[in-house]
Amino acid sequence: MRLMLAGLTVLILIVLLRAIISPTVIDRLISINAITSKVSVLILLIAFIKHEFGLIDISIVYMMCGFAGGLWILRVLTPGDWHLRLPGIKGFEGDREEVHPDD
Repeated sequence: MRLMLAGLTVLILIVLLRAIISPTVIDRLISINAITSKVSVLILLIAFIKHEFGLIDISIVYMMCGFAGGLWILRVLTPGDWHLRLPGIKGFEGDREEVHPDD
């Protein structure tokens, strides 16, 4: 089990190196998401080894924070609007006019 923890730590360091030397911001974002996933698995393995199942909640919250952070980074980096537009469904049109089926 400790060998798995050491191997996962080495993988985290390799992905961190990839995040540092990557040419684009999207590559860095993917690397950070991979690090978040690996750290949450690391927390889950530690919880399994020590039989402290309260760490499972911490791992879930860590994954949710990583997901929300990734969405925030994408929102900042991608220009344009993020309005959901589903024509024909009332309430989901965003800023556009309402679409009538007889048009």
